[in-house]
Amino acid sequence: MPGRVLTDLVRALPKIGHTTLALEGSDLALTCGTTHITLPTLPLEDYPSLPEVPTPSGTVDGTALAEAGARVAVAASTDETLMILTGVEFTLTDDQLVLSATDRYHFHVAHVPWQPNAKTAKSKGKDKPLTKAKVVVPADVVRDAARILADTGQAGLTFTSHQFAISAPGRVATGSIIEGNLPDYAALFPTEFEAIATTGTEELTTAIKHITPLLGKADPLLLDIADGQITVRAGTDDKGRGRDQVDATLLEGDPLTIAFNPHLLLKTLQQVDGPVVEMRFTTPTKPALLHAPDQADVFRGLIMPIRLTPPSPKKG
Repeated sequence: MPGRVLTDLVRALPKIGHTTLALEGSDLALTCGTTHITLPTLPLEDYPSLPEVPTPSGTVDGTALAEAGARVAVAASTDETLMILTGVEFTLTDDQLVLSATDRYHFHVAHVPWQPNAKTAKSKGKDKPLTKAKVVVPADVVRDAARILADTGQAGLTFTSHQFAISAPGRVATGSIIEGNLPDYAALFPTEFEAIATTGTEELTTAIKHITPLLGKADPLLLDIADGQITVRAGTDDKGRGRDQVDATLLEGDPLTIAFNPHLLLKTLQQVDGPVVEMRFTTPTKPALLHAPDQADVFRGLIMPIRLTPPSPKKG
């Protein structure tokens, strides 16, 4: 069946009652209440055969992986001219999966416990399941896997040199591996900071949303960070100016002003799982790190700031 058309039609049908599907010649008939729809079918012989899924490389909590995958995949690029950046990298260790993705302007990393398959680790051959490796999976496949894994228990994960697969009872998602590796996040993420502040995750998100309608596509959003409050401000004389404020605590360092792409900042804030976000800064021109307090080993996001151009001196 034409998948997207069928999905859109079913989504619009009444939520109560039954839908009847019947094959009428080469058409599929859907009936729900007073609604009757006929769709042409596609040639079955044109449908590609489903790939065989090898023995799992290991097992993981499906819900935990779904949450981590959804948080990390939003940082992947959509520009296919550099294919490697459209993927999510999985680093397989003895007890954890490390998921990471970047579009060069922000970088998301999440950790999920997993249990490698001891028997798989000893297998041999070109297509043997991997238990220690770095593989890059298309972000779209990771998003699909996150949807089918929501609210599931244990799931099987398979990584080979060319294939990724995840399976839960009654559900399977597969995809091809993207050749190459992402930049090493460990080398990019700062470890020493000049200032550390905390504030309410939802409060800061709301304040940013109040101001972003004033911004053009390339306009920066400024954060004035001090002990007691963060001031969110932006705008120009021709588009209008605005500001909002949220309570904050400056745990370390001196007050500073830093500028970000508001859309990237929102995307990262929305992945922080907790009522409080901890923001770590080096300088206004170097990457900032965001995560929930004491949760950097679960999820953390790095964002590149926008370098502000100082105003030109007035003549005369």
